[in-house]
Amino acid sequence: MNDMKKLVLLAAFVVLLFSVQAQNSEKKSKKELKAEKKELQIAEVNKLVESKNFVFDASTANPMTGRTVNLTSDYDMTIKNDSVFSYMPYYGVAYSGAAFGSSDSPMSFNKPIEGYTSETTKNGYLVKFKVKNTNDVIDCTFHISETGSTSLSVSSINRQSINYSGDLVKIEEKK
Repeated sequence: MNDMKKLVLLAAFVVLLFSVQAQNSEKKSKKELKAEKKELQIAEVNKLVESKNFVFDASTANPMTGRTVNLTSDYDMTIKNDSVFSYMPYYGVAYSGAAFGSSDSPMSFNKPIEGYTSETTKNGYLVKFKVKNTNDVIDCTFHISETGSTSLSVSSINRQSINYSGDLVKIEEKK
């Protein structure tokens, strides 16, 4: 009986050892999980840029003069097919075309896009387009990393240029 108990115990130990080893081989390391997450981000950003349907969620504004401004409110620019819906602040100098004392941001508009171009770069994408606003032509240039970190450069005929930084997100993720 004693030999039988030892044999059963040894068999249970062997089964337990193999099951633990199988579980360890199925687990992925943190490095592997991080690489998979990055691959999913890259695929998502590629899909968003190609579809011309995305939201730039701004976190900072960097005017040509003055300090960088951390944006605490929800400011964004939505690109949807052939239109742009912009709700962005503007910090800078207006040369002409702006009413004195106006509280309206020249970066708040809903207009059709002209001349949309998108190209792949070494580290992501470069997206450019123009928008004709009421008294101005605004050139927008997005530098989008492959994982979605984005900078937006905006230049205009009647105002100083301004840069924004933030992230690219799906339209339905932005609320």
